Amino acid sequence: MTNSDLEQQTNKPLHLIAREYLMLLQGSCTDPSTNYCELWHVLTFLHNLITASEAEYLQED
Repeated sequence: MTNSDLEQQTNKPLHLIAREYLMLLQGSCTDPSTNYCELWHVLTFLHNLITASEAEYLQED
């Protein structure tokens, strides 16, 4: 990651960066030994946290 990439990342609201990481996590968990039911619960939990943070951010504007 270059400095300009890092600067662009830090200019984004945290909830957008978190959504990018959530999508990356979804795509990288493809190991056959993955417990997909547990993964689904974790991803849903993280999604809900991000959504709550996003709602707070949008109310501030």
